[in-house]
Amino acid sequence: MKRLGASTTRALLLTLTIAGVALAQTSAISPEVSADGRVTFRLSAPNAGAVYIRGITQQPIAMQKDAQGVWSATTEALKPDLYGYSFVVDGLSITDPANTRVRPSYHSVRQSAVLVPGTLPWTRQPDGSRGAVSHHFYHSAVANDDRDFFVYTPPNYDPKRQRPYPVLFLLHGLGDEANAWIEVGGANVTLDNLINQGKAEPMIMVNPLGYGNAGGPAGHLRPGMLPDFVRMLVDEVLPRVEKQYNVSTEPTGRAVAGLSMGGAEAALAGLNYLEKFAWIGSFSGAYNLWPLTRPPENMASAGEAPAGSSAAATQLRLEATALPRTFPTLDAGSNTRIRLLWIACGTSDGLVGVNRQFKHYLDSRGVKATFTEAPGLGHVWPLWRQILADFAMLLFKPDKENGRD
Repeated sequence: MKRLGASTTRALLLTLTIAGVALAQTSAISPEVSADGRVTFRLSAPNAGAVYIRGITQQPIAMQKDAQGVWSATTEALKPDLYGYSFVVDGLSITDPANTRVRPSYHSVRQSAVLVPGTLPWTRQPDGSRGAVSHHFYHSAVANDDRDFFVYTPPNYDPKRQRPYPVLFLLHGLGDEANAWIEVGGANVTLDNLINQGKAEPMIMVNPLGYGNAGGPAGHLRPGMLPDFVRMLVDEVLPRVEKQYNVSTEPTGRAVAGLSMGGAEAALAGLNYLEKFAWIGSFSGAYNLWPLTRPPENMASAGEAPAGSSAAATQLRLEATALPRTFPTLDAGSNTRIRLLWIACGTSDGLVGVNRQFKHYLDSRGVKATFTEAPGLGHVWPLWRQILADFAMLLFKPDKENGRD
């Protein structure tokens, strides 16, 4: 899992000749965010014939070259968000050599990133105390590989505090890396802000690598992919966190949540290990990845496009007869052990159908769940960031504060 650091990547790009076009190292600033939300991008490539910005808007943005060979373009005012982008230089896509911020993906860095700040839960607020993020490595006996996980500790974390901290295991989606919730989701900033404002309990957050095999996302259709990850979470990651951090060992002090593939894993782990997790959140859950509930037609479509894209998921469904085998102990009696089960999905997400189907199954079993749909939203980070903020404010609170009767 060793990867080039951002500074190394930048140094390589600045001296690289791409498609015969030399990228020159200059003092040009890129990206530059103005107070009104406009963003200016610059790239020094004197010999390039055409340069575009891809990813900021639906259509590529053409850049213009000045007399010094510096290409530039300024966007219209953008909504506050974290935007991924790349430069297309004479047909070849590259990251921005002047920008050290990237959006991580498994095996490679594919996009640069720019933050347009605003008054959102996940954007850094001035003068607030900050927590810390630590990077851990371990050997997984389940996957027989070396992998990592990240741990966020809240502002003023006290490893000797008499009352252990509650802990949230927050899981990424298909194609992402362990730090996606931090680098793209801003989860650590969200928790800092909410804790500083007294809106969330001081908690520890753990972000493990979410693949149940050594092959990463390439093995997402393997039957053991999700169940094996659940074994890693429960048998390998959780004990390590408990050994190194002052965290609760009670189910009421543990939560598991995730987005897309991570949402399917969170439900699989939480609802099958209620003796360990009392708080469960699934955001745009890719339940089509559960091995027992996949009809044959799901197998082909899920392998052709991301799990939440309309191309892959417009006709996805669950094999309902297999749901009892996926959750063999789940029934109305489980309600006494579940403090919060929250399922959320956008109405424009191709996965909304399987989310509704799973909620219908929970209803049929008498299992109480909060089910929310976001009108007009798809499989997108802005939705997941907001859901995390809403979810975090309910975690580890008494029943009367988290909406349960």
